[in-house]
Amino acid sequence: MVDDELNLRETISELLLYQDYDVKTAKNGQEALDILEYWDPDLILCDIMMPVMDGNALHEIIKDIPSLNTIPFIFLTAKKETNLMRKCLIQGADDFLHKPFKIKELTTVIESKINRFEKIKNTSNNLYPGKRNSFLHEINTPLNGILGSIELLTGYKEHLNKKEVMDLNNAIKVSGERLYRTLTNVLLYQNIKNNLIEFNDNSTCEIFNTFLHTKEKIFKIHEGQEKRITFEIDKATIKVSQKHLQFIFYELIDNALKFSSDNKIIIVSGEQHNDEYYELVIRDFGIGLSKQELSRIGAAQQFNREENEHQGLGLGLFLSRIIVKKSDGIFSIVSKVNEGTRIKILLPLNQKNSN
Repeated sequence: MVDDELNLRETISELLLYQDYDVKTAKNGQEALDILEYWDPDLILCDIMMPVMDGNALHEIIKDIPSLNTIPFIFLTAKKETNLMRKCLIQGADDFLHKPFKIKELTTVIESKINRFEKIKNTSNNLYPGKRNSFLHEINTPLNGILGSIELLTGYKEHLNKKEVMDLNNAIKVSGERLYRTLTNVLLYQNIKNNLIEFNDNSTCEIFNTFLHTKEKIFKIHEGQEKRITFEIDKATIKVSQKHLQFIFYELIDNALKFSSDNKIIIVSGEQHNDEYYELVIRDFGIGLSKQELSRIGAAQQFNREENEHQGLGLGLFLSRIIVKKSDGIFSIVSKVNEGTRIKILLPLNQKNSN
């Protein structure tokens, strides 16, 4: 529910909550976009005239976001303008209600649009949000690696020496881990998209030990590159689950290694920012991202795939940012082409152990 009128916003919110809808509210389009970065609703109710960012501007932005542009969008307005409703519908809105409207009218429209949206999701919602060929490539490549290595082990075992057997076993392991990671990320995306992941306020972990554990996993894939990471991380207990923090470390450091040459270092630093937050910074000196690419960071966004053939679906950066925001943290990224990328994350401290 997006509206700058507090009373209307609260009244509609309470009404929908009473009817067992999960509701989030915003007083302008910019606040709504901040919420939509980590929460996918089944319907958007939006006023037209609002400060900071009005409803039309919000609608135009949403239409360009693949993961959001199919969500029913309903305009609410007190504006008196000839052909306003027709104009909004032509621009892609799903419905239009004039203020004041009757409660029954509102609830009927909401129920109808959500039911239709559920049918669309159930019939056409792909598991992976990106290109089908990219998904098949990320499944088939490690699968072929596993099956090919097994075929060599079983069909030519008499001709293989000990080192060759170990190399093939390792190839199977690496390919298996890649396949597992691909499927895990896709399922995580779907669960987040459908708001099925709970972020427990009581979850905590110690950041330094979590980093060391994750670093070991990373170098099982990036063998021989241990010296590329320099780190200085102060110990602290933060209000993020260990599973989620491991995911963030793995995806962001893995990206930094993949998108910078072998002679470039990765710097990881962490320290207490203030009484509320711990600051984590991951910096690389790789290919970097342009302003246009930064603005398009989203699920399944793969940058320069033709020029830089790297494994992965492009979900890692997007999911890491979502996890940080859902954990009440702050995520920022600064990047420049051919100079590298600096990711800064503020994670909430566990106040009981921060002193």
